[in-house]
Amino acid sequence: MSLPNSFKRYLRLIFDINEDRIRHEKEYMDDLHRQARFLHYPGSIIGIFVWLGFALDTDRKLHPEFPELFYFRIGLTLLSLFFLVALVIDRFFGTKIRGKGLEWAYILFLYILNATAFFTGRIADDPNYVSGLQIVVMSIVFMPFPRKFLFSVYALSIAAFLCGVLIYHPNLSTDQASYSMQNLAISYVLAAFSGFIVERYRFSNFISHFKILEKNREISENMEQIQNLKEKQDGDYFLTSLLLDPLIAKKTENGPVKIDFALNQYKKFMFREKEYELGGDYLSAYDLTLQGKKFKAFINGDAMGKSIQGAGGALVLGAVYNSVIIRSKMDPDSADRSPERWLKDCFTDLQKVFETFDGSMLVSAVLGLVEEETGTLYYLNIEHPWLILFRDGKASFIDPETHFYKLGVGGINAQVYVRLFQMKPGDRIFCGSDGKDDLILDESADGKRKINEDETEFLRRVEEAKGELSEIENLLLSVGSFSDDYSLLSIEYNGKTFKSGTGDRFSRAKRAALSKDFAGALKEYENSENEISDSPEELKLLARLLEKSGDIGGALENANRALYLDPVDHELLLYSSLLAKREYSKTKNSDLLKKAEESSERFRLRFPNHVKNLIHLADIYRLQGNRSRAKYLIERAAELEPNNERVLELQKLISS
Repeated sequence: MSLPNSFKRYLRLIFDINEDRIRHEKEYMDDLHRQARFLHYPGSIIGIFVWLGFALDTDRKLHPEFPELFYFRIGLTLLSLFFLVALVIDRFFGTKIRGKGLEWAYILFLYILNATAFFTGRIADDPNYVSGLQIVVMSIVFMPFPRKFLFSVYALSIAAFLCGVLIYHPNLSTDQASYSMQNLAISYVLAAFSGFIVERYRFSNFISHFKILEKNREISENMEQIQNLKEKQDGDYFLTSLLLDPLIAKKTENGPVKIDFALNQYKKFMFREKEYELGGDYLSAYDLTLQGKKFKAFINGDAMGKSIQGAGGALVLGAVYNSVIIRSKMDPDSADRSPERWLKDCFTDLQKVFETFDGSMLVSAVLGLVEEETGTLYYLNIEHPWLILFRDGKASFIDPETHFYKLGVGGINAQVYVRLFQMKPGDRIFCGSDGKDDLILDESADGKRKINEDETEFLRRVEEAKGELSEIENLLLSVGSFSDDYSLLSIEYNGKTFKSGTGDRFSRAKRAALSKDFAGALKEYENSENEISDSPEELKLLARLLEKSGDIGGALENANRALYLDPVDHELLLYSSLLAKREYSKTKNSDLLKKAEESSERFRLRFPNHVKNLIHLADIYRLQGNRSRAKYLIERAAELEPNNERVLELQKLISS
């Protein structure tokens, strides 16, 4: 009779039986066998001697009426000695006496725990021997056993203990014996829970390591294939272009944010009388939902090398980026991350993969997210050409800085800086590889080429083309020819404009607030029937006024509404986090502390070295009981401002 599906689901949930456990059960058991084999020699040697002192001396003194105890003790020595001999035979004669690994541990610990449980049941009124059983019960937690065996052997040992008690009837009516029995019961419960947690942690480590190895193996196999393709001719190039093409996502849903591409790879080749191209530039865009908000996720990358070498980097970049997108769409936890966190995790995934190539494959890129409702641009520039803004007929650079080395540069532990830019209706952002700048202006008869070195040349072409993507490429070709792969991504925002908060009510309330008449300023909104839901400025003012009046919850609500409409306001992000922590101090609602943590972590991804936020975030983790994280953050703050009084106070508080 089969169990109902709902009951099976409950069992899986209770015992943490997920798809990874089912799919990789064999590999996991092989890993447990491997771990057990490391313990064979030291375990056998320890087993020979661990009980000899009790068997030859202590047991006789404490319990002369129980001579059989000697045989239980000496049994472990003989069993361990047998295993040690078997291991030596296995080593020198190539036999399989010790099995795969766990068999040895199963037999040894079945004997240790059940023998200890039975003879402890015989003398259960002796707290010293009960303590010994507790030690054995807890020690099994750290052995590489699967859960089924762990819980089975505990059940058998409990039965053996009860058999000893029922057969020999030790005196358990004393207070001392009652105390020992309670401790023993607690030991079993703690051992069961600890075993569950330790085994889960062991499996998590295994599956993470297994997947990393599997992913690296797949990537290595792909790269070997690419290296083989390098020696072939046009047919091989064609195959590579086929592999790369499906990784380039060119279509997104219609909405306030429109993304267009232009891609012109430098390597051209003929295959079956058709022209194709191949190169190291990569771009892609997807629709993505994070925390219930719609985003356009995009990437523009430039892999080191020409033709097949660059295409290999673009293949890896596209494969990993697509896997990140798929995971974000399929996994609820991934989709519940903030845009800043999503970009950091995406960068980390890409960096870890490219680091495996030991510097032989480097990639510059821009990773970005554009929030559709507000036009907020979140991005990371990884040693890529600067982003360009086209607004009101003028083109200019956005944030002409870069804070990262190329993907694949190892040994770098740089802070992740997530940059933000607020787009206005009609704005266009351009993101392109260095092929748009490295134009061949002139070429002499002996092959010497004059390459454009004026980075503003592209700005002029954008202005001449009035931001039209296709016309930009034509104008560039009128100046010179491409010397490298050319890729350009255009992001256009045509959303709505939010109220600026400059009405009469806002002006009156602001004047009252500047005059310290907070009650009067707040009354302007209490007496008003007009909505302020789409005015970030008024929402921020209202939040400040409510805070002054002591209504922290109301202030937090309005600050979050303002932040929803104006995500670029860095000060407001930190302010909402501070309000959430203050509201937590009143209500003790742990959800508020989690929200404060998320906002502060988002702020940290924007400004990693902001001392006030580091102190605030460290205190949040302290309140959550995460002292290691709190200590790390406050030490970082101490590096930046060693004499800051608040830092010193929090250091003492955390260390105590």
